[in-house]
Amino acid sequence: MTFMEKQYSTEEINLYNPAYVGVVLYQSIREYEAMNPSGFHCGLTYIVAPMSISPRYSKILPATVATPVSGWVAEHEGELIGFANVVSAYADSVNSAIAFLLEHEAVLIDDEGRYFLSDIVLPQKPSYVFKNKNFKDSFLAAGLLGRWFSGASNVESVYAQLGIRP
Repeated sequence: MTFMEKQYSTEEINLYNPAYVGVVLYQSIREYEAMNPSGFHCGLTYIVAPMSISPRYSKILPATVATPVSGWVAEHEGELIGFANVVSAYADSVNSAIAFLLEHEAVLIDDEGRYFLSDIVLPQKPSYVFKNKNFKDSFLAAGLLGRWFSGASNVESVYAQLGIRP
């Protein structure tokens, strides 16, 4: 029995798997890049993972990317209590997922800390994602977050509005 198996259930291990989180982040980067080719800021990965993987947050995401982040935060401030701690708790999983994506050359990073998709392309609607409801929900939420954050003025404002201190 490994350390992870002692501490987490099988479902939790699967959710923290670098490939799983990597696919979710890849989708967010892809959707962000489709709307804003300037590159996906590395700091956004730490927000996208918990917001898309945790049903607590993914269920309250806006229906449209036209919703301002500040308005959404004000509407859901009760549900976002402790979100900064959740972001910190996901940090190791996000770091492992990004290392996985970089190692497999699925994404590239520039000198300014922005991620871009490489020439290696994952399918738009991978069958392995859509066969599992939780994976599908996380994947779709990540895409929405990528599109939503692509319209934000900067990553610092997103962090500030969500009450996260880097």
